[in-house]
Amino acid sequence: MLTFELDKIYLSTNKPKILDIGCGEGRHIFGCMTQFANARIFGVDMHLDSLMKCVEGQSFFEGHNNCKNAYFQSSVYDLPFREKSFDLIICSEVMEHLDDYNKAFEIIHTLLKDDGILLISVPSYLPEKLCWLLSRQYPKTPGGHVRIFTKSILREDFASHGFKIQSTKRFHAFHSPYWWLRCLFWESQDSNFFVKQYKKFLEYQILNETKLLDAFEAFLNPFLGKSISFVLTKKL
Repeated sequence: MLTFELDKIYLSTNKPKILDIGCGEGRHIFGCMTQFANARIFGVDMHLDSLMKCVEGQSFFEGHNNCKNAYFQSSVYDLPFREKSFDLIICSEVMEHLDDYNKAFEIIHTLLKDDGILLISVPSYLPEKLCWLLSRQYPKTPGGHVRIFTKSILREDFASHGFKIQSTKRFHAFHSPYWWLRCLFWESQDSNFFVKQYKKFLEYQILNETKLLDAFEAFLNPFLGKSISFVLTKKL
């Protein structure tokens, strides 16, 4: 379940270097392995268990498109890479967790090549705001979300850190009600009937070819999309 349309991303080299900051269990890494041949892909995350799942999942894609991967347990504030190293940097659902996200933007700008592309996504304002309203515990979860972004604030942040927006899009509308249910039934969310049934619905959509459901979600995305994504380039 990707948050970016990688098939619409054009990279100027046939051997791209790609960095996924906060890669989690590797969904965008595996998407890049499918989309970009001869890529050198680096995944960074704070959680060792997630990185181990990246390594496990990679066996399914081993040798695909002649990609080579490496993984690092690190924070965005301490990345072991040289300036202007990457053709593509992905930072999906990370900035809302960071105390100093402006510092993260500065580091990313330094690591991205002048003709590189940055893919950023954060929770959309309205779905996220409702989560905070439905549960006081939601924003207090250790390692959870510490802020809610608006699109206008993000535009200002991108500009101030030397980035230019190429396109923006909302994704995952069906996931918004799932998180609203989890917040509404916060204390019993793992066992609640409605949460469990809705999770089964999401799993069905993700694991099966559901053209009608996908089309309906695409219709809802501009209004209820859980995530808002941006394709960015450096200002030159």
